Amino acid sequence: MKKRERYISFIIAPHHKAPPWQMDISYTNLKRIAILLAGFLLLAIFFMVNYGHIFWRASQYEIMKNRTREVEEKFSELRELKQELSDLKRTEVKLQHMLGISQQPVLLSLNDITRNTSLNASIAGEPAPLSSPKDTVSLSIERSTPSIMPVKGWISAKIGANHNGIDIAAREGDPVVAAADGIVIFAGWDNYFGNKVEIAHGQKFSTMYGHNAKLFVKEKQIVKQGQVIALVGSTGQSSGPHLHYEVRINGKPVDPSYHWINH
Repeated sequence: MKKRERYISFIIAPHHKAPPWQMDISYTNLKRIAILLAGFLLLAIFFMVNYGHIFWRASQYEIMKNRTREVEEKFSELRELKQELSDLKRTEVKLQHMLGISQQPVLLSLNDITRNTSLNASIAGEPAPLSSPKDTVSLSIERSTPSIMPVKGWISAKIGANHNGIDIAAREGDPVVAAADGIVIFAGWDNYFGNKVEIAHGQKFSTMYGHNAKLFVKEKQIVKQGQVIALVGSTGQSSGPHLHYEVRINGKPVDPSYHWINH
């Protein structure tokens, strides 16, 4: 005898006079519907979990990409700093060779001192040799100190809170000379100072010459005290022919006239 199918009935009875609505579903079909719903639910959970994992990995990838970019930028900055340090080291070595300064203490014999003294005197245009090693050191310090006026003229503006140097009024075309031995670290155009020259000297000095009409030196060139480096002009932000002159010690502006010996 065949087993009779069992059913479950769903009846909806409205409040008005309409006949009630009834739906009969067998237990077999009800189980199938339940299995399908459970399958859809599990599939939805599976996709949600996987989507969340993919979203998390994508966000982590963006974070790592940003960190990689930051690291690359830091490495680029370090490479630039290394290059700048290398350039500064080369400039320091040139200055040391120019001024006769050794990186390590060196013991010289009396003959060496006499020979160096004669060489320094010859470079400076002085025929007579210096009398002692003390004179040799004094000459080196003196020639690397901005101790002469860079141009003949009169001071039209002094150093002040808003003026890092002095202005020396002079005739256009007058020669501008290096105030001390050194190496040119800038020679070119400046929007404010026009044709400008900057020189690094020993003893932590540096000088700047602005508003020139013409330049006779270039960067990394070694110059001597009294050597003509430019001509007086009125280039850049200038109201008339003059030389803007600055002296700095360790990068800080000081009064140039404090070190003059011929003013």
